[in-house]
Amino acid sequence: MTFVTPLGLIGLIAVPLIIILYIMKQKREKFVVSSHILWQEVLRDMQAATPWQKLRKNLLLFLQLLCAVLIVLALSGFALKSGGHTSQPVIIVIDSSLSMSSTDIKPTRLDAAKKDAQKYAGELPQRTPVTVVNLNREPEVLLYGSDSVNEIRASIESIEQTKTYTDVRRAEELLLSLKNRQPEALIVLFSDMPLRVGNEQIRFSNYKKQNDNIAVVRFTHAFREDGITAMSILRNQGDSDSEVSLSLYGDGSFIDSQLVTVPKNGTRTVWWSNVPSSVKTLHCVIDTEDILEADNHAYDTVYGGKPVRVLLVTEGNYFLEKVFSVIEGIEFTRTLPDELTEYKGYDLYVLDGVVPGKLPGDGNIVVFNPAANDHFAVGGWMDTPVIGPSEHVIFKHLDNPGFSVGRTRIIEKPDWAETIIEYNGNPVIFEGLINSTRILVFGFNIYETDLPIRTEFPIIISNILSEYAPASGTRISGVVTGEPVRFMLQPGTIMANVITPDGRNIEIAPPVPPQPFVQTEEPGVYKILQDNSINVDESFFVVNLPDEIQMENVEHAVRETGGEEGTIIPFKENVKLFSLPLLCAALLILVLEWWCYANRRYA
Repeated sequence: MTFVTPLGLIGLIAVPLIIILYIMKQKREKFVVSSHILWQEVLRDMQAATPWQKLRKNLLLFLQLLCAVLIVLALSGFALKSGGHTSQPVIIVIDSSLSMSSTDIKPTRLDAAKKDAQKYAGELPQRTPVTVVNLNREPEVLLYGSDSVNEIRASIESIEQTKTYTDVRRAEELLLSLKNRQPEALIVLFSDMPLRVGNEQIRFSNYKKQNDNIAVVRFTHAFREDGITAMSILRNQGDSDSEVSLSLYGDGSFIDSQLVTVPKNGTRTVWWSNVPSSVKTLHCVIDTEDILEADNHAYDTVYGGKPVRVLLVTEGNYFLEKVFSVIEGIEFTRTLPDELTEYKGYDLYVLDGVVPGKLPGDGNIVVFNPAANDHFAVGGWMDTPVIGPSEHVIFKHLDNPGFSVGRTRIIEKPDWAETIIEYNGNPVIFEGLINSTRILVFGFNIYETDLPIRTEFPIIISNILSEYAPASGTRISGVVTGEPVRFMLQPGTIMANVITPDGRNIEIAPPVPPQPFVQTEEPGVYKILQDNSINVDESFFVVNLPDEIQMENVEHAVRETGGEEGTIIPFKENVKLFSLPLLCAALLILVLEWWCYANRRYA
């Protein structure tokens, strides 16, 4: 037994009011009559109406009380719990993404969802197989096909709040996989955003009560002659304009604050000028409270200091010299092989047609058209190799490199190398690591390709610079919570650590190169420490929250072009509601009371 709208029980106050009306004395005038024989019934009514006497039996009173109780039960949503007709499998899906930490439902949306999910699981018929899925950036199955109430409740309770977005595509793939295993399973979603899973029906319990939230959705900076200018973009998700206080901090110290108005369902760009050029990290924060505190913060790193130093060693490669000379933010030097006595003092060495016997230890190396050397075997020539597609980072933003090569060196791939592109078993482009120095080798001469006249050329060079120049390799940007980070450590680094925003010190190297860093669940400023046994280099990167609104819009746009979709059914408890039968019964009792009153007989 349960009540859907328990506030309706307030109507029970009508019961004592009816009784009080019956026992209160009625005021009547006295008359002298010749006989009481015909007035016996009237006397009994008068006695019953005497105040505060014992309540006498009265059919009309009991009918009225019963009618009042039935009406109150109907208004309060009287219902009986029902376990359903079958024990069909159930898939309970709970969303633990960023937006579920909103406090429009106390204490949070996630806490309310977990409580309701546990209640729902407890009302299922015995031996109902239940699967519990945690929904976030990487959806996971916490429990599969268990009929133990304790296990189900424990798995639901173990779900913790995350600060990532919901990967809708991964979630759909996982749930479709579970449905293939259990075709009869019922999917019940506890979230603040509906989810479509193929053409399956989803029972959806919605936890978005309101949307009055303002978030910092973008935060960046640029260098100007008079210092640094920063830009913040705020988004108002509510249906009314909101005025908020916004503050800017540099390296933890207060810089400035502004009072701004953000239009309803819109954005507002805020500019910050005269930011000190000495700061290394910036923090923008909305001081005004709203339902989601986490997205009131945004972080940025300021990469100042010396530029990336690039040395080109060539007999006269005009194309390489030209492309590097026009790239901003680097210190470019060109020299002849015979003029160089020591490879030292640069972040990136670009070698055209030459490979030194002793490799530099303070920068990475890119080789074009390698000559015979002590590090890998170089043979004759292979004509017209085909350059196919590659997922390597140097071809980022390119669907297919597609440039033509007249000929390339025949090279015996060394044990320390990994092939990027090969043709007929011969490595055309490969990379590797020698004593913590990264080497990228192109087996062909730039002059014997059409690459310099193609639009892909500056993109490839820019990707090479970002990937292999150690100073730029630590310039990590665009990371959101939950995403892995791949570090390009300085040559000679023997040990590296990351200090997280909550103060944890995590060792990432050795080994070198390190594995991707995955402990990015907290937004904020992360510090990288690189030890080369002589000194410790310090750098920073930041992790920000994802823009869930943008993610939702992207997924919605993708699905607008899709095919058949499933249906979203509002979630209902396993109860049978009796409001209508109770109201019908109350109406019948009122009719019966009227009939009894109209047809009562006097003795």
